[in-house]
Amino acid sequence: MHLFNASSLFNENAKKEILSVVNNQEKLRNKIIEAKKKLLKIYNFKAYNVPEDFTTTSYIIASNHLTDCDAPLIMSYYYELMHQVIDTYPELFVFAKENCFNGVSIPKELIPILEFENVFAVDRKSSGGSIATIRVAEKWFAEGEKPKHFLIFYQGTIYDINKERTEDIERGAFWLARLLEIPVLPAFIEQAVEGAENRLVFGEPIFIPKDCRNFDNHKQLWVERVIEAQNKLETLTGIPAREAVIDEEHQTRKRFKPTN
Repeated sequence: MHLFNASSLFNENAKKEILSVVNNQEKLRNKIIEAKKKLLKIYNFKAYNVPEDFTTTSYIIASNHLTDCDAPLIMSYYYELMHQVIDTYPELFVFAKENCFNGVSIPKELIPILEFENVFAVDRKSSGGSIATIRVAEKWFAEGEKPKHFLIFYQGTIYDINKERTEDIERGAFWLARLLEIPVLPAFIEQAVEGAENRLVFGEPIFIPKDCRNFDNHKQLWVERVIEAQNKLETLTGIPAREAVIDEEHQTRKRFKPTN
């Protein structure tokens, strides 16, 4: 399996199975739950430093991004964590790149699954598009019972957190955290490899003051806390985080790639 592609679980047979039940919400939910459990098992997925109040407090989970499996793994772990404490299907609002919805990253036939899982596209090419998604997130948060959680990859694309620059970090979720008055929860996810143990570790929450207008310091703090969480893996488990391997496509931050 190519390191940056999604799991081998997401093959043509799995696609056909999902499509066969995509119009039946109950069967679709059960099929997705089954896939989440299988994904966690295949990746031997484990999480560390989960906040004690996670199941009772709203957070914006802000993770680094190293493979296409990052979102499915975190979403699967979220289900395992939350379905034990609530009666309904755990809802997680996921910010995703627009390529997830135009057939580039995910086949268009599978868009109903993204919709079922509360995955929302962010148009990173325009501030207006990002603001529109933030407004959808704000409305979703206002409706229904709390806690509610969000998932976002602040780097915006696959990249080594250890080489990250503050100016590259997306600002939208800091704005959302200030707007909703909920903390940002930094997280480090190990570069996913099938058949090996794969780990997620949470860092210390970041609180955004209501009067904050410039997020540069918070961006830097997020980078530092994700790297700190990465380094904690060795202390917690005796095994350091897997060294990131980035292919040529992801060696340079996409927004800064030279254009012809």
